[in-house]
Amino acid sequence: MSVKHAKNKPFIYGLTGGIGSGKTTATNFFIKKNIKVFDSDLFVKHIWESNLELRKTIKDKYNIDISTIYGKKELSNIIFSSISDKAYINSLIHPLVLNGILEFINLNSNEKFLVIDMPLLFEINYEKNVSKTILIYTSKKNQIKRIMKRDNLTKEEALNRINNQMSLKDKKKLADYVIVNNSSMDKYLEKLELLYGGMNDESGEQI
Repeated sequence: MSVKHAKNKPFIYGLTGGIGSGKTTATNFFIKKNIKVFDSDLFVKHIWESNLELRKTIKDKYNIDISTIYGKKELSNIIFSSISDKAYINSLIHPLVLNGILEFINLNSNEKFLVIDMPLLFEINYEKNVSKTILIYTSKKNQIKRIMKRDNLTKEEALNRINNQMSLKDKKKLADYVIVNNSSMDKYLEKLELLYGGMNDESGEQI
């Protein structure tokens, strides 16, 4: 799905990564630099909380009440265990997210830079709609360890979620910038600072 940007569009960076790669830290980093960020995960969370029609659709089909912690966990299990169900749920969510991004860009059309934080950036070919792409990359070993700790999952559950996404190695081949997050937080933040310092817009100007 192609999205038309505002007439005087800013330079847009598409930020992506894999589960447990450290993308949230990068998002918060850019926000602290006063760059406007569209956080797709937060937007989707807002959709689930506010869109009663969508919640009813899910309840009618799966008998799940996603307003509860148990219901949210059940929905996650469905998404990460069934390709067909994942595709169906994405077909409900993605148009809403893309419209949200379009509104975000139009509302911030006077900004010099914008960041679109989108986990499925390459999966839905949204890289065609941004100026440059940034991938937060880490090893699968680190992904497993971080997901198990963060979400209280077994190794098998963590692997299932990782394998349900496009691999970071494949995304690495597509990204314009790759930030490797395999060591300490201090080292990671140093790399983000270097990226920030070298960001260029279409005229070659630095932030």
